[in-house]
Amino acid sequence: ERSKTDDEEGFLQDDSLLTGFDDMVTFENKTICLISRYPHWTAFRRFLSHLHVLSGSSSDLPLERYISHLLLTVPVPKPGGQCVIVPLQTLNEPMALAMPPTKDLPLVDLPFQRLLACLDVPTIVTIVLGFLTLERKVIVMSTHPSLVLDGCELLRSLLFPFELCAPYVPRLTQPFMSCLDFPGAIFVGIHDDGCDDGLAAIVKKNLPEDSAIVDLDTGEIECSGDTYEILKQCWKIIPSDPRSNLVSEIESLCRDAGIVPGQEPIDSLVDSAFDASLPKVLVEDFDDQGYRAQEPLDDRALRDAFLRFFTSILGGYERFLVVPDIDYLISGNDWFDSQKFLAAAPKDHAPYLSSFVDTQLFQSFIQRRTEASDVHCMLFDECLAEFHSNLSSVPFGRLGSDLNPTAALSGGENQRPFDLLVDQCATELQYDPKDFMEADYPSLRA
Repeated sequence: ERSKTDDEEGFLQDDSLLTGFDDMVTFENKTICLISRYPHWTAFRRFLSHLHVLSGSSSDLPLERYISHLLLTVPVPKPGGQCVIVPLQTLNEPMALAMPPTKDLPLVDLPFQRLLACLDVPTIVTIVLGFLTLERKVIVMSTHPSLVLDGCELLRSLLFPFELCAPYVPRLTQPFMSCLDFPGAIFVGIHDDGCDDGLAAIVKKNLPEDSAIVDLDTGEIECSGDTYEILKQCWKIIPSDPRSNLVSEIESLCRDAGIVPGQEPIDSLVDSAFDASLPKVLVEDFDDQGYRAQEPLDDRALRDAFLRFFTSILGGYERFLVVPDIDYLISGNDWFDSQKFLAAAPKDHAPYLSSFVDTQLFQSFIQRRTEASDVHCMLFDECLAEFHSNLSSVPFGRLGSDLNPTAALSGGENQRPFDLLVDQCATELQYDPKDFMEADYPSLRA
């Protein structure tokens, strides 16, 4: 029998140190994507931030247990019902899920302060009323990935009660860039990754025809053609008096909140997906008496200001609705007499309204208003009647009353000292979700 050589003995010793395939533990990166039909953006980001913190800690429970609890145990909140609170032990604030009543402004779970940090008030008004409402091509860009989505969603929400009919892609990727060549309107968001061959760079070099790029990082708008003339045209076509009232209203709300629109610092080190989860008590300023030095931006009042703009220029539109005939699908008769409506409109409103009534956005609204009992159309009609019946009394909104912003908060309660138009017609909430959260989480109180 041959004796083992030194090489064979060394090989056997090394082989005894090898690990079997079944005993090996391997690690790989995985992506967790939370999908829902309900736009609870801030709440979902807070939950994902919670998982992110847990993944780097020595938790006794696996991440799958937290995910299954959210998906299988946490109920979906009912419209106008109680707020669903999900405690997150890694964060100072819980995840709060609440749905507004059906007859109210749609859910927007994003802070408008983020949009106003990027763009000044005239720029926002121009984008919403001069570009989106009149169905032009709008491309939103930023070097911050989630800021692109936030900007698109917040701008789109200001169209209420109208719904965007143009193709809408809040995060466009390079394989689908051909949609930029579609005829007609389009609303997309693009992340600027800084690469020379990236999608943002390609679009900037070959700007689609009749399109405008909104740079959230610089607050500037670049148009295909003469940018100055296009912006001037889009600004002047908006009715001057309602436009001035809208701009003044939003600027007053910003002053109350201590915000300088378009000049606030953008979070460059912390992406909004994690910044939205930071506790408010760490970032809010307090005065010497322990109260907030400034009240937070009133998002509902800002949305109400745009709603009042539409009610001011569309007064009496319901008189020009045309009941469709039995063969309307064949006859092609319009459901709205735009010629008579424009003839009855004020002269300074006519140029804007003549472009507005020809858009798919307005035609879709008329169709919803005629075919079915759309709750949002009903809410707009009631707001329209309330607005025009209240012209002789104290107007709605921030400019409708004199107030001392800090005096209203001296008692530690953030009560709105003025009336909103939407509150006169919307279904009233039986409780305030913020009060419900502060009852269980005293650290959230002012």
